[in-house]
Amino acid sequence: MPSDEATQEAVKRRLEGMGIAMRPMPGGRCLVGRLRLQRTVFETTSHPMRVDEVTFATVGSERAKCLKPRALFQLPILRIRDCRDATEIEARIHLAWQRHVAQLQRAESWLQRIGTSFRSEEDRSLVGFGLTGVDPEARVRMFDVHRAVLPGRGPLRGVSLQRAEDRVVALDSRITSGVDLEIHVSNRLDELVRLDSRLSRQRQREARREETAIPEPQPRVERAPTVLLVGPRITREQTCIESLRLRGYSVQLAPAEREAIGIFDRCSPELVLADVQLGRSEGIDLIQSLRQVPGIEEVPVILLDAKRREDRAEAARRMGAAGYLVYPIDVPKIAERLSRIVSEPRRRRFTRYDRRVPVHVHGESRPLLTGAIGRGGMFLATDDDLPARTVRSCRLALSEIDASVEVQVEVIYRALRNDSQPGLGVRFNAFAGRDEPVFIEYLRNLHPERPAPAI
Repeated sequence: MPSDEATQEAVKRRLEGMGIAMRPMPGGRCLVGRLRLQRTVFETTSHPMRVDEVTFATVGSERAKCLKPRALFQLPILRIRDCRDATEIEARIHLAWQRHVAQLQRAESWLQRIGTSFRSEEDRSLVGFGLTGVDPEARVRMFDVHRAVLPGRGPLRGVSLQRAEDRVVALDSRITSGVDLEIHVSNRLDELVRLDSRLSRQRQREARREETAIPEPQPRVERAPTVLLVGPRITREQTCIESLRLRGYSVQLAPAEREAIGIFDRCSPELVLADVQLGRSEGIDLIQSLRQVPGIEEVPVILLDAKRREDRAEAARRMGAAGYLVYPIDVPKIAERLSRIVSEPRRRRFTRYDRRVPVHVHGESRPLLTGAIGRGGMFLATDDDLPARTVRSCRLALSEIDASVEVQVEVIYRALRNDSQPGLGVRFNAFAGRDEPVFIEYLRNLHPERPAPAI
């Protein structure tokens, strides 16, 4: 398997061969390129915009993200792996911009129809509108007709959001007037302010309780189960996505099977909701494909259909699907069912590898060793008796790849392993920064070896 440096060097040579100036990004995680354009005119919702040069960053070996000029930063990540020359890359940038402008035009038409004043923002790459009684510069911005981004100024000034995506509010067909829109956005703003106030009070109570305890290097991170939405329809269901996030799920989106498999290189979703129709493949095929992902024994998949078909429901059952639902998806109605599926151990099983990895637990003077390790957690060989729900911050030393990762773990059980070795079963709650993809890559390198039986 080529190293990241070798892959990056190959990408650099290929793009420089197209005449694109390339340089490493400070820190070495990606490359930055400068592409001189032949077609310099970009149409906007108002008047043409001239762009002579685009600065972009590579994302892995296959994709690129536009950084400058400011307007093009709003474009999605573009696939460039199969581009034969700079002209094809330029054509994909123009096509992505045309699609973005079409979304903005629909957003402007909708705002005009419901009687809301708006104006172009961010070099004509977004549409913005104000709120009554709020700082005129604290404007809500829209990427498309389905999503609005709340301003950091105004009611959210000084509010520490848990995730950047919390600022995104879903818009739906129930909004039929400017008044409805203001009420919808204002309710979301009030909800975030109340959430921040509640979390602040909780942090203060925890700080008082821990004044005499050993300080944690970081505050406890509540475990957020990851749900992966796969398919052309479910990934556009903004109300469903927003409802899942408000219930504490971390949501990942993949329009098709290939992108869904790629997400498992970066994280380990506990639940998958997939459209029955995925373009060239089907949701039923995805169930089998996920079982071939290194380190995955079983992940629950719920299939979503436009209308109920008994043959598909039966096929889903035979393939081991965790459920078969019909649109529209009412998240509040099925929330308890989703929670139950995520929490059932038999529904989600990760391969556990017999591996001795040094683990430095914060507050402990000596390192521990793992008896087994996998995507979801590890077994620590120790005589320590920590109660369930105990949370610790750990550093795993992955000597084979000369790396270490920081992770917060939660004690799930205490047991005897192989009738002799006492220890603790711990679950991974949250990895620091970009450490989870590093850990998953480490496990992928272990996969060719004979794994221990899945538990």
